[in-house]
Amino acid sequence: MRALGFNTYGPPEVFEELELPKPTLSEKDVLIKVQAIGINPYDALLRAGTMQKIRPLEFPIVPGSDVVGEIVEVGSKIKHYAIGDIVIGHPSIGGYGEYVAISSAKIVKKPAEMSLEEAAGLASVGTTAYFALQLAKLKKNEILIIQGASGAVGSIAVQIAKEAGIHVIGIANSRNRDYVSALGADEVVAYDEENLAEALADKADVVLDASFGGKGAEEGLRYVKKGGRYISLTSLPENAEEKKVKTMRMTRTKDMKDKEALGYLADLYRSHKLRLKTAETLTFDLRGIIGAHQLIDKKKVAGKLVLK
Repeated sequence: MRALGFNTYGPPEVFEELELPKPTLSEKDVLIKVQAIGINPYDALLRAGTMQKIRPLEFPIVPGSDVVGEIVEVGSKIKHYAIGDIVIGHPSIGGYGEYVAISSAKIVKKPAEMSLEEAAGLASVGTTAYFALQLAKLKKNEILIIQGASGAVGSIAVQIAKEAGIHVIGIANSRNRDYVSALGADEVVAYDEENLAEALADKADVVLDASFGGKGAEEGLRYVKKGGRYISLTSLPENAEEKKVKTMRMTRTKDMKDKEALGYLADLYRSHKLRLKTAETLTFDLRGIIGAHQLIDKKKVAGKLVLK
């Protein structure tokens, strides 16, 4: 099968087109013929070699943990999926390939009205937003501040939190104010126009830092009430103990099941309560993957990059 991967770490140009064996199935797997893939910042870290000590892998490496496609083969113990089903998948790696073998516990049927582009960008960011808010243990009418509210994870977190009855304040660039407001945020504060330290000091029961690279960690701690919670996707702020703020980094645990999160997100979409934003769609080829990774490296992408 055709795949897009690399045999050495480096810039986006290390990607090459590979010819690899078609994946084999276990009895609880399905084989997906990939129709579109989502590109994540993690993929760029993997390609650059930043993750090699944390996650050593043998070359060639084919990244990718967001896919949507058609089931073309099922394992002997598969009961709820059939050949021809279009599913959203969340593999741990290998998504930049023509075919992906994946456990049935990591897929969900694509809502009929959801586009391939929307579906391709959902799994990683959607499950991250879902479990980050589970970790926060928010109560109805508590105040949640989301840093990076216009980003891929933050925008989904806004919508999940509003569905749960949480008062949401989104922090974003002024150019994304209307977008974040349309997602349902009760308030939107523009970091490029307002003094956030004054506007948001000690205002939140919970802060979710979904900013790119955790660049808002230290600033975000100022927004949490004494005794509140601070959830980060990346970096944790220092000096949280002085304010008696509980800090937690969003890391996946065994009890965080993809099936639960993906099922919830698919139902939310079917209920017209989940809006997904695709930043740009590129072609599923070598030129497209290099271009997508170049855009991620520039760190100015709002929404998901998709290859189709």
